[in-house]
Amino acid sequence: MTSMHRPMKQIDAIVLGLGGMGASALAAIAGRGIDVLGIDQEPAAHARGSSHGGSRIIRRAYFEHPDYVPLLEAAFEGWRRLERTTDSTCFQRTGVLLVGASRSPIIEASRSSAETHGVPVELLGSDQMRIRFPQFASDRGWSGLFEPDAGIVDPEAGIRAHLEAARRAGASIRRPLKVLSVDGDDREAVVRTDQGALRTNRLVVAAGAWTASLLGDRLRVPLVPHRKAMVWFEPVDARSCSSAEMPAWLIDEGDAGGCYYGVPTWPGQPSPAGVKIGWHGSGTVVDPDASHEVGSEVIERFTADLEDRLPGVFKRPVAAQACLYTMSPDEHFVIDRLPGRGSMIVVAGFSGHGYKFAPVVGEIAADLAIDGATGRPAAFLGLNRFEADRPG
Repeated sequence: MTSMHRPMKQIDAIVLGLGGMGASALAAIAGRGIDVLGIDQEPAAHARGSSHGGSRIIRRAYFEHPDYVPLLEAAFEGWRRLERTTDSTCFQRTGVLLVGASRSPIIEASRSSAETHGVPVELLGSDQMRIRFPQFASDRGWSGLFEPDAGIVDPEAGIRAHLEAARRAGASIRRPLKVLSVDGDDREAVVRTDQGALRTNRLVVAAGAWTASLLGDRLRVPLVPHRKAMVWFEPVDARSCSSAEMPAWLIDEGDAGGCYYGVPTWPGQPSPAGVKIGWHGSGTVVDPDASHEVGSEVIERFTADLEDRLPGVFKRPVAAQACLYTMSPDEHFVIDRLPGRGSMIVVAGFSGHGYKFAPVVGEIAADLAIDGATGRPAAFLGLNRFEADRPG
């Protein structure tokens, strides 16, 4: 930290990484009148990170943990506010259908979460499923939980809208700018880049899959990048796979330890066209700087699994993209100030279910950067939950 005493440009706040969470944090900090700079090594809304692919499912009946639901309520309001202030469209109401066997853990946890927080949902038996959603008629005896007010958000549109809001509020943006290292203490932080060093009173690290390599052992929690595939399929019947008749959905795979999810087509859908299918479960550990091509064997597995679960619904795969998950040890987010480095805030480890929260995560990051704490109910996402697992 001795280099901190060398003359270098001083900035009130810096947001490192302008993907889904960083763009939101930049807008939130700028909106509070702070001189803030956003930096990223990639162009806006690029496809090399975690916030791309045209859609993310957003729902309130949250099986991952009921403590997320108040944050989801704030996120829904944040998306509405962002759309109003930037004249953009980020959210599409499609409803979300959770599908699984009787006593599916995902359906049961979602039902419990909905009951706790008063989220309107409908429980559907297998006969009701055949009538309401014939695409999911199955001899597996599936039941379902339908959340009518849920839907999807467009991550690229959301990033662009948050960056526009940030610019309107006076934020500066520099890209492409390669960050070489970061360091800090309780008073200030230094960001060293390939174009020189920057000093700041507040640094928000929202670097996605690159967070672990940037922070190293200062984070003291392993964040592991995984590669996941998204594959778009041409439907046999376009109408039955459009948002007019098909909700966004998720199939609990039970013992397989994950779930397939799908997003219907909708008016104004960005490229690629088709029904987007993804796998939320175990993935391949990767170097985030490596190639992220989706192999033919992955596409073939998706195709075979879909025909087994939803026979006759899809014709063929038409496009594929990779997406990076940054997995935390317990698959919950990591949003906190770094211990002993109070000038540095980490926003990471979203483990494949974070983008829907972007508006409220940005507000929490701004709270931590400006006030040192947040009034949002986000304590369960702090670093101290890992203290018991640390040796010594």
